[in-house]
Amino acid sequence: MTTPAKVLQVLGLFTQERKQLRATDVEALLGVSPATAYRYLLDLEEAGMIERAGAGEYVLGPTIVELDRQIRVNDPLIAAAADIMKNLSDRTGGTALLSRWHGRKVICVHQTLGRFSPQAVSYERGRAMPLYRGATSKVILAYLDPARLRDVVRHDASALRKAGLPASFDALSTALAAIRAEQVLHTAGEVDPNVMGWAAPIHQGKALLGSLSIVMAKDAPLVDRRAIPDQVLRAALRIEGRLELPARDRTNRGHAK
Repeated sequence: MTTPAKVLQVLGLFTQERKQLRATDVEALLGVSPATAYRYLLDLEEAGMIERAGAGEYVLGPTIVELDRQIRVNDPLIAAAADIMKNLSDRTGGTALLSRWHGRKVICVHQTLGRFSPQAVSYERGRAMPLYRGATSKVILAYLDPARLRDVVRHDASALRKAGLPASFDALSTALAAIRAEQVLHTAGEVDPNVMGWAAPIHQGKALLGSLSIVMAKDAPLVDRRAIPDQVLRAALRIEGRLELPARDRTNRGHAK
């Protein structure tokens, strides 16, 4: 691993539970010397990636905020999906979530609120969520290729069992084939107790990118929930169609709408 890659590993040490870092944390978690830990922190501080928050403590810095804005403005997936998600939220009344698959995690990159949106949804923009619970995540799991699915079974068998999923490759493959047959996955209460969701995968060509989902409170005053799976699937397919277009054509198409 190159030195820049090692330095950037420090950013991955920040979590929901670990909001601040000390040099001693970097030493322990990355297995480096005190001098190396301090050098990594200094390099990141000079780049604006982290900043001092107290005596020997560091938090994420302003450059991270700048980069996040660049993602929101320039991400082709968000550009392809934003207005489609707004229409989907308006029609169903739920919160539309656009999520990307990242390793054995799922990260929401964009959301649009609807009139029946839950008071709180765990899938907040930028928050890493597990791959094994809830429609938003499990529909991505269902479309992983066999090599990546074997990697999941090999490294996360206990997490699969905890989520009520088979922990062997063959049994898990069979369970996920049933999800693919439905095309749109519906779950209720798997992540947030009073929330239900419907999700469909999003591909660019043959590459799996993530998922589109609608989530809403279980007691939402819906007229007909049976229409939601078809609406979610059609929206996901429209996003995929836009991703197949050259960037300039996709921009012009968006303006035309």
